[in-house]
Amino acid sequence: MQKENSTTPPVAQLPKLRACEFGPDYTDLFRINPDADLIGALGVAADLADGASQLSGRLAHAINDGELSYLSEIRALGFLSDVVGALCRSAERGLKSAFQAEDAQ
Repeated sequence: MQKENSTTPPVAQLPKLRACEFGPDYTDLFRINPDADLIGALGVAADLADGASQLSGRLAHAINDGELSYLSEIRALGFLSDVVGALCRSAERGLKSAFQAEDAQ
C-alpha cells in the first residue's frame, strides 16, 4: 500500500514464467524453470532469434553462391526456434495467468 503523499511510484511486479517443455518432436528434452524472470527470458529469446536470423542469412548466401550448407546448421535453426518458441510460450502463459488472476479480483 502506498502512502497518500508519497512521491515514490509503486514497483510493478511482473509475472514469472510458467513451466514449458520442448525438444525434438516435443519429447520434453528441455524444460523452462517456472518462476524464472520474464523480462530476462524474453531478452534471451530475442538474442536467440537474432542468432537464428543471422544463421539463416548465412545459409541463404551460401546456398545462393553454390557453397555447401550443412545439416547441423539447419538443425541448429530448428533448435533455436524451439527454444525461442518455448520461452515466448512460457512468458505468454505467465502473463495470461497474471491477467486472469487480476480479472478474478
